[in-house]
Amino acid sequence: MKLAPAALLAIALAAAGCHGCHDDHPYVPYAIGSSEPDRLDAGAEAAPVTSATPSVLDAGSAFAGEAAAVAPVGLSQWPVGGLVLDAPQGLVFVSAVVRDFDGDGAADAFAVARPPEGSDPGVLVFYRGVPHPGPVDAGLALQTTFQPAIEMAHESGCTQVDRLVAVGRRSVLVELGTQCPPRVTSAPDRWLAVVSGGATPRIRLAVTIVDPRGAPSLAVDGDASDRDGDGLEDVALRVTLDGGSAPLEPGPRVGATLAWLDRPAGLSRDAGATESSFATLAAQAAGRAKTTKDAAAVPGLVAQTRALWRAVCADGGSPRLVGVTGTGAISCGSTRALEEAGLAEVRAYVTQGDALRASLALDRAEKAPASRTPARAAEARGWIEQVAPLVTARAVRAVSAVPQSGKGHEPAWGALAFESSGKLLVRTRAGVVRVDADAGDEASADDVTAWPAAVTSPDGALRWIETYDACDGVALHATFAGGDDLRDVALPVAPSLGDRCSGSRGAPARALAVAWGPGGLEAIVEGQPLLVAPEASRASLLAALLDSPATRGAPRSPDGKVLVASTSVGLLVRGASRARLLRAPELDGTGAEQRDCAVSNDATHVACVRAGKAWVGAWDAP
Repeated sequence: MKLAPAALLAIALAAAGCHGCHDDHPYVPYAIGSSEPDRLDAGAEAAPVTSATPSVLDAGSAFAGEAAAVAPVGLSQWPVGGLVLDAPQGLVFVSAVVRDFDGDGAADAFAVARPPEGSDPGVLVFYRGVPHPGPVDAGLALQTTFQPAIEMAHESGCTQVDRLVAVGRRSVLVELGTQCPPRVTSAPDRWLAVVSGGATPRIRLAVTIVDPRGAPSLAVDGDASDRDGDGLEDVALRVTLDGGSAPLEPGPRVGATLAWLDRPAGLSRDAGATESSFATLAAQAAGRAKTTKDAAAVPGLVAQTRALWRAVCADGGSPRLVGVTGTGAISCGSTRALEEAGLAEVRAYVTQGDALRASLALDRAEKAPASRTPARAAEARGWIEQVAPLVTARAVRAVSAVPQSGKGHEPAWGALAFESSGKLLVRTRAGVVRVDADAGDEASADDVTAWPAAVTSPDGALRWIETYDACDGVALHATFAGGDDLRDVALPVAPSLGDRCSGSRGAPARALAVAWGPGGLEAIVEGQPLLVAPEASRASLLAALLDSPATRGAPRSPDGKVLVASTSVGLLVRGASRARLLRAPELDGTGAEQRDCAVSNDATHVACVRAGKAWVGAWDAP
């Protein structure tokens, strides 16, 4: 895809402040420098992922504009630029831009004014100059007042946002609103508009911006140059998003362009400018994914690319640009750039020898609203098979015992578990059944007590009861119950793109418990391995599993050295030194549907539940 020059101007990847750094430790890449990149039993101190600010990448420059003159404090009458401006009754000036906005030869002015007290963000005022002999300000009159079309927070302690920039020969960009201490709100926080001062002063485009608690800083710049050479001012916004703050891992600052062309029927969206912006970000990620030195930075860049898409696009599930006036909602549709960014993440994990994360990343890469190109998906599967060779089953047999799996959305230990002998245990309503994985014999295991489904801490003080999307577009959450106490933990996992989320209780998220030992709870949430601290106070991404005792019903072998994960690529089995992809004709296309998977110590047998029925398969030894 050839990128438009405007798109290149619209993208800048700059170093972000390390808001989420863990004790400012240096970056610890996933298994880089290790002779065993797939090792599961790394020490606890090295396991959580930490990140540092990535190096600066500059793929363009910010929109040019003329900053407004700042008014002295408390002035209701202000001599500026050869004019004398009078503020509306009860207001004082904040800033102003003076120039000929309507082309009649006389100086005009746009000014921001607000009440002298409180946190009201104020209004934008246009003053038209009338050309005639005499003092230059003799014909100046207050012409039009523009005020935010939304009700914004005016709480004590809030800081006003009142930005004014000339962005074209005839137009200004104004941003009015508040920045408040952390608070839970779904109300818009800022109003931003491109306003023309031509023959009829008017708002050409306006958006309201939501800043959820914990969301990274989002900035919007404007441009009103003639993009298509027809002599008319078009409109463009450049949206930039800072790297994530805790609990999300730090990432680079990313940006994208939204553009509209001036047409007789009104503004017409130039969707190609936005797609080109995201294509540039995807290309940056793809270029880095191929080298060991740079691959570790790719997941953070891809996460930021998705976060920017979510913030900008109405079909991202939780847009931060809402209430668009002049063009309607900003829809981005299915995009190849998102797919390419996701595939770059897959390639980066393969470069690092991490087959598990590569397989989980492919599931994310091919999920809508990203486009799905079969040839590219097949190519990515080929990458994964380079670090996890494909092995076909010797036999797959159905299990008659009906497994008693967990219900609802509460995380649960699975209904299947292998014994050290290689026999399979199935938890049923009537008790535990023992299955000979090779012969197929099934018998009641009266000597085995059914293990609980509830995922609890080793001391029984905490129980993991849910994982959910809070519908704020920032991060997923996990809830733990301890007696009468509920603990909510923000997770370093962003919500899935495109998921419509609403309601006071949020939406459930996919979660798989792996182990709960002295180091905390190990889990895979929406395809991201993570660790929740023992007291359920915080969570971090997990680079390698800890040496926690194995639990029946977990996707681990009885000795804890082998892990199985169901993915769209197949069943990924990772041992102490290597990974394999297990497939069987009977299982083709069902990898992502498998639940409650368990694996034997020698990694030759795997059992899972699909559609309420259990099966067990046999593969050659690694």
